[in-house]
Amino acid sequence: KFYFTYLFSGPGNMNEKKTLHHRLIGALLILLILLLAACARQGAPPGGPVDKMPPRILASWPHPDTTRVALNSRITLQFNEAVDHRSCEESIFITPRPAQPARFKWHGKKLEILMPGGLLPHRTYVITVGTGTKDLRNITMAASYSLAFSTGDSLDRGALSGQIYSDTAVEGVQLWAYEINNQEAPNPATTPPLYVTQANVRGEFSLDYLALGAYRLFAVGDRDLNGRYDAERELIGVASRDYILTPSQPRLAGLILRATLQDTTPPILAGAAAPDNRHVDLRFSERMAERGLADPGNITITTGSDTLPVLDLFIDQRNTAYLHLLTAPQRAGAAYQATIRQGWDLANHALSDTARTAIFKGAALADTIKPYFISSLPEDKARTIALESPVTLYFSEAMDQPLAALAFALLDSGKIPVPGRITWRNSAAMVFTPAAPLRPERPYLVRMALDSLHDRQGNRIADTLVTVRFQTLNPDTLSEIAGSLRDDAAGRSGPFHLSARAGKEPAIEITQALEGAYRFERILPGEYRIDFFRDEDGNDRYSYGRPYPWQPAERYAVYPDTIKVRARWPNEGNNLILPE
Repeated sequence: KFYFTYLFSGPGNMNEKKTLHHRLIGALLILLILLLAACARQGAPPGGPVDKMPPRILASWPHPDTTRVALNSRITLQFNEAVDHRSCEESIFITPRPAQPARFKWHGKKLEILMPGGLLPHRTYVITVGTGTKDLRNITMAASYSLAFSTGDSLDRGALSGQIYSDTAVEGVQLWAYEINNQEAPNPATTPPLYVTQANVRGEFSLDYLALGAYRLFAVGDRDLNGRYDAERELIGVASRDYILTPSQPRLAGLILRATLQDTTPPILAGAAAPDNRHVDLRFSERMAERGLADPGNITITTGSDTLPVLDLFIDQRNTAYLHLLTAPQRAGAAYQATIRQGWDLANHALSDTARTAIFKGAALADTIKPYFISSLPEDKARTIALESPVTLYFSEAMDQPLAALAFALLDSGKIPVPGRITWRNSAAMVFTPAAPLRPERPYLVRMALDSLHDRQGNRIADTLVTVRFQTLNPDTLSEIAGSLRDDAAGRSGPFHLSARAGKEPAIEITQALEGAYRFERILPGEYRIDFFRDEDGNDRYSYGRPYPWQPAERYAVYPDTIKVRARWPNEGNNLILPE
């Protein structure tokens, strides 16, 4: 009121009054904008609450379990919300697999699936929409959806269900089934499966509405979704036998497949190099097993008619694809050929017969590289170490063993040396074994003075002192898991391998020759999972089988419950059954 009185009747000329008027209008407009913005920020956000519900299918056509469906029919799925087209289409599995890829047409929340060439007569079809389907907020379906219908008078009622296990994630791994009734053995690398479904996050799968007959199963991590198994790139699990669905037994449950990334290529000796005139490094195409690579007589190095003696060797602890050799003095510039007689990779494939040699030139440089300490077992600051545990120290190259033994000491909590003996796992790995079990719940110190330590060539070690501290466990906290072990398959042979693991801790393993009582002794409290298999081929490891030419995997099982172990309280009655 004061302003308007001043504006129209107060002092000043007309131009000043106009200027003030314009300023007032501007200020009022700014105030109005601020008020509107404040109002806009109040209340619920546009569109209501954030959608956190997973997408799902509300209806389908044909309706579930419909029979006599016309061969030219289109399948329709109605979602509760808009979904990402690509993720949905990649998650759809149609069994029996059509001869030509299905086509998809979208109408908002509705999907039409068209079968080029039409449906087959007298067939039960199953359309499965997997959990890879996402909505527009990237939320996946909570569970897969299956629609079954038949072009005949009835639906097939056969079923196969079970679980896929792997050391890696199994969600999305597919279960492939091939009919083998009087047919050629299927090769999953070249032939797409007739029936396919997808495992859930726990690896569980179910193939329903199957025709009666014999089936061969594979678990495949089909990463590129091309319906073909790509060896050494994709997970593969081979069943331990074929499964037959009959009128008297149309449904089989409890099937187990163990999937892995199979190594199908034999290793090769990929190269050799001489870093100095006393050492040669052999490089393999992949990580190797230590067996066969511990004997210097396994390797021959020649130049012309001369032989270069191999004095020592050890496999690299950080990368077992390398083998380090200590040789007699080399001739500078001479062309040497290294030949290895035998060796195996971690999948037990023998060295390729055509790639066991490598060429290198003799070095002129003397060995002046200082060795160094790499690691220890137990690791520094480790706890709950077993009282009978040895101490292992790893070095970068072959060490002068008498000097290393003199420099080592294991000290108890009173700084008193622990008596024991020193052996060498190889020329770069020293092992100290206490003469008696260590004392419980005590700190120990590994101390190794390195100032006088050197390698086989006299190069002093780069470090001056190694210290490793660890603490032993309290044996009163230890407990047991026990029960019985039975094989449901008659007439089988081979030792049983049992493994108990608590979380990410290393597995505790036992092997026993016969069925009957088993016992995991002196284990720490925790929640354990037990898995087991029978080593029928006697190679002391689990055999995953082969997809083609087909070789079944060894039978494998997992105890269905987690076993909780408490201190001084043995958990008994955990009976293990290896299925047929």
